[in-house]
Amino acid sequence: MAIDAKIHRLVENFDPWSIELANDAELFWAVINGIREHGPVLYSERHGGFWVIAGYDEVLRATKDWKTFSSAQGAAVPANPDLPKLAPIEVDPPDHSDWRRILNPLMSHAAVSRHESAMRRIASALMDEFIEVGECDLVKDFAERFVPGALFELMLGVPGDQLPTTHALVQSFISSAGRSSQQEAFTQLTMWAEQFLLWRKEQPERGDVTDALLRGDVRGVPLTMDQMVSTLVMLVLAGMETTASGISHIAQHLAFDPELCRDLASSKAQTDLVIDEIMRRESVSFGLARVTTRDVEIGGQLIPEGSRVFLLWAAANWDPNVFPTPERIDIRRPRNKHLAFGTGPHKCMGQHFAKLLLKVATTEIATRMPDLQLRPGAAAEHQPGLTRVTRSLPVLFRPTRRLGHPKVLTK
Repeated sequence: MAIDAKIHRLVENFDPWSIELANDAELFWAVINGIREHGPVLYSERHGGFWVIAGYDEVLRATKDWKTFSSAQGAAVPANPDLPKLAPIEVDPPDHSDWRRILNPLMSHAAVSRHESAMRRIASALMDEFIEVGECDLVKDFAERFVPGALFELMLGVPGDQLPTTHALVQSFISSAGRSSQQEAFTQLTMWAEQFLLWRKEQPERGDVTDALLRGDVRGVPLTMDQMVSTLVMLVLAGMETTASGISHIAQHLAFDPELCRDLASSKAQTDLVIDEIMRRESVSFGLARVTTRDVEIGGQLIPEGSRVFLLWAAANWDPNVFPTPERIDIRRPRNKHLAFGTGPHKCMGQHFAKLLLKVATTEIATRMPDLQLRPGAAAEHQPGLTRVTRSLPVLFRPTRRLGHPKVLTK
């Protein structure tokens, strides 16, 4: 009865920043599913009040209807009016289309695929540091270093010695719901981004995302420094934590399912299908906000104009009407139209890069870390926020040999 009362309380006034939900996966999913079952649209009084949309069909409708559910007033709960809007995630069409035109050519499946060998080099070099020991913290020793390292080297062209400080600022920003602490971290990130862009202006072109920003335009007008800075900060914020935490969630499933791990190592299981299904099941980035531009009826509720609305991807990805037995990992699930990377105009622009990072990490873990298991007595550590960020994952495995790759400077 006490547990039911607790779930009811957390459903009635849902708070995505709840510390209670961060480190209790069973409670998290009970609340997420409770919102959908009691909704699919509910109102929460937390953070000044906001609506939550949780059913798959309702989330899909709202995500595609950008004219009614606008991103232009911020994608977070709570909103922080002191922060500038981040393009392109907080820009609506038609300007959003110009941002896509600038960035999409470098983030297409074909463009990203050419980075696979470099990603494997980075992953292997990091694993070489602990692979002969037979234990590591898979987040601190690998995921939190692999993802930022690949992002900085391959997509942004940032010198590796700038990564540790920048990553610390990203963690500070993402883990805080307070305006003052967010503002401080954001200010330092923008200062770093501007200095980096000024430096890159004087360097030979590399043909990467940074160069695309430096020569980009919206409606024929060259991007201002403020626009370039906001986009670079957005790419760093979005690119580091979600994918690194995605790796940790995949690793936990491999640790609990040795057969799946062996099948991946021997190529019996299709890596892409495994990743898609685990991303659906875990929904690492579990929701983003919109603001209504008119009164709108959805899910049996009338949401007034000007309301902040939280689109709960996680609840949609567990909707049993779309995904039977959603709690199960089923790599044979037909037509896995999950929303882990969003959908509609604001579908994650970096999804192909993120999926390739996940693929490389998954196959390297499966092949180089046999007999993977969580360290006895240890547990994954998470933090509250709009992303199910993992901070620690101590694991054991059967030691294997180093491959002798040059060391990667990521800490």
